[in-house]
Amino acid sequence: MKTIEFKTFSHSGKDKANEDYALCHKLSDNSLVAVLADGMGGLSYGACAAKTISYSILTTIIDKIQEYPSEDVLRMAFDAADSAIYRKCRESKCKMGAAVAVALVMDDSLYYAWQGNVRLYKVVYGQLSLLTTDHIVAGTEGIYLTRCVNGKGFREKIPVMHEELEQVDKIIICSDGCYRHTDLNALVNRDAEFEDDGIFEDDASLIEVKKHN
Repeated sequence: MKTIEFKTFSHSGKDKANEDYALCHKLSDNSLVAVLADGMGGLSYGACAAKTISYSILTTIIDKIQEYPSEDVLRMAFDAADSAIYRKCRESKCKMGAAVAVALVMDDSLYYAWQGNVRLYKVVYGQLSLLTTDHIVAGTEGIYLTRCVNGKGFREKIPVMHEELEQVDKIIICSDGCYRHTDLNALVNRDAEFEDDGIFEDDASLIEVKKHN
């Protein structure tokens, strides 16, 4: 991979504030960090939680990436985000949290980690493939997250995965409000932009990372 570029989209659902937060930061011409967090419905200050988690993860990666292996840095970033949300919960005397996915692109390698149902896809020769598994369970009143960042620590080790990018055209990170209401295959294969045409009932956010050889 010689250079990479990115674009982001985020749109609030009907009659509500946007509780998604997307961040991208280029570490160099051929390395990048992308973070997308989706504030948890039913808890307080979803937008604040998503923003706090995103910035905590980003700043930790920037601070640690020169000293430690990428896998370790991603786990450090999630621990730091969880601590940041813990402090926010104590300050605000409330419960808050978010689902989140993080992509760390280093040359032709992708390292990624997630908690919850923010998804990460790769696009190879126009074919969209899901790389993450949703951390959810179906209940009588809807879908519930089984993993998230909520200031309570992690019962299971953060999954950190590695993928080679030689054949990968694009990386897509998106919230559930996006992939449930959008034909992602059509979108990523025609280089289209999102438009506000009333299709989004919920917050919808997407980060697209594209490489140029």
